[in-house]
Amino acid sequence: MKWSKTHQPCPCGKSSDAFSIREDGSGYCFSGDCKNPNYNNNKKEDLEDLAEEFIPKFYEHRGISEKTFQKYNILTKFIKTDGDPIPHSIGFPYPNGAFKVRLIGEKKFFSHGDIANSTLFLKNYFDQGSRRVITITEGEYDALSVLEILGNDTAAVSVRSSSSALQDCKKEWEYINSFDKIVVNFDNDEAGQSAAKKVLSLFDFKKTFNLVLAKYKDANSYIWDTKLNQERFEHKEYYNAWKGVKRHTPDNIVSGNASFREALKQKRESTLGSYPFSELQSKLYGLHAGEVILIKAQEGIGKTEVFRAFEDHLLKTTKHPLGIIHLEEDNGTTLRGMAAYYSNSPVHLPDSAASDEDVFKIIEQINGPNEDRIFLRSAFDIEDEDAFINGVRFLVSVCGCRFIFLDHISWLATGGDDIDERKKLDRVATKLKLLAKELEFALVMISHVNDDGKTRGSRYISKVANTAININRDKTHPDESERNKTFFEIEKARLMGAKSGPAGYALYDPETSLLKPPIEVISDG
Repeated sequence: MKWSKTHQPCPCGKSSDAFSIREDGSGYCFSGDCKNPNYNNNKKEDLEDLAEEFIPKFYEHRGISEKTFQKYNILTKFIKTDGDPIPHSIGFPYPNGAFKVRLIGEKKFFSHGDIANSTLFLKNYFDQGSRRVITITEGEYDALSVLEILGNDTAAVSVRSSSSALQDCKKEWEYINSFDKIVVNFDNDEAGQSAAKKVLSLFDFKKTFNLVLAKYKDANSYIWDTKLNQERFEHKEYYNAWKGVKRHTPDNIVSGNASFREALKQKRESTLGSYPFSELQSKLYGLHAGEVILIKAQEGIGKTEVFRAFEDHLLKTTKHPLGIIHLEEDNGTTLRGMAAYYSNSPVHLPDSAASDEDVFKIIEQINGPNEDRIFLRSAFDIEDEDAFINGVRFLVSVCGCRFIFLDHISWLATGGDDIDERKKLDRVATKLKLLAKELEFALVMISHVNDDGKTRGSRYISKVANTAININRDKTHPDESERNKTFFEIEKARLMGAKSGPAGYALYDPETSLLKPPIEVISDG
């Protein structure tokens, strides 16, 4: 039976264009959201009857060959008529089995299956790192057009839309990052370029390229004129633009009063959190986006305990996730230490009665209902400095961490002689500094010092820090209360208004074996 009307609003109210009406008055809704797609005024028809009224086939259109549609299993649905069948819709299959369906001749979409949990169209056709280059587009037709034009020169995938682009690429970060060169070719409009910049920030700028097309808006426009409904033969134009794409560089020029107004606002909003110890907070005005904070001390003074106190305070006073890289201890020790500070109880001690399950329940509270407050990074890739930097980028860009705690940076220089160690630490410190600035997170790191108070392995570590805090403790003092004091001295404070010099102390609490502000220990006693 023939269709009398197509692309009509559905009676279910879920779609304004997915309903088609047959000559007998019955109809069917093609929206994946429709609860009752079969509508019939006179007789009952089932899906088998409905299927007989359609012809699925590979259909060359939009400048894309039938061969390409067949290679990637993309079928077009035709409506049977007494004459030539009429193309109705095309289904783009996603790797999880969902379909994004587009009506032929109109920019209207609906879906079948779990499209909300899909990520990259065509990902299942290209293994990780199987090409040197991956090109990411904003639409399915564009990804197919890239393959039509470039063939095996690139893997090509598409995000679901500009609005989902960042989330799609976060989910597939490891997959995308496996390629040596990442070309983002989103539409040349405000929404497309805004999404492109967010996606590009996820990856190392040395391998990211933003292809902003000048002649036409998107890749498909180089092979098909949608207004005239005819083919364009400008494959070479697109190829030359793709081949000559320049490396992406973040925006870094600010000019004009409107931009200056925004810059002032950003400065106010750059404070990410506060210090747990009052004198540090009053002198340094908190931890800030893009800031590198260095904690310096000789071995055995208690730098890691200072770290734990900082981490616990930020978890309790902010909503930001923390990325934690404690290279001198295993993850279990790190988690027990966090649980001890969070619960104010010595569950981290060997003789503690707390079981693993007890500690886990505390960790569940810390991590929150969405399990997104703490992210631990293992130490397996510390010898590969680029892999380590990429790991930090992942914690910030994909996991959303605004604080990164690194204990300690000297661990990143392993093997080789003293000169090699210094050069490597210089490079790593510089890369971390630039990354903190680029992605606007606060990096807090520990470094051991020698007898002269210089950072061990590389003096450059101190130079890249915005804030440097020395900690000291008199471990041989005859008075136990004095031995339990950890003193802070601000060696460097680059933030405007911040002050250097002595900044109070924290007190080790013998009852809990935790480091606390002195007033808390006194009040507990």
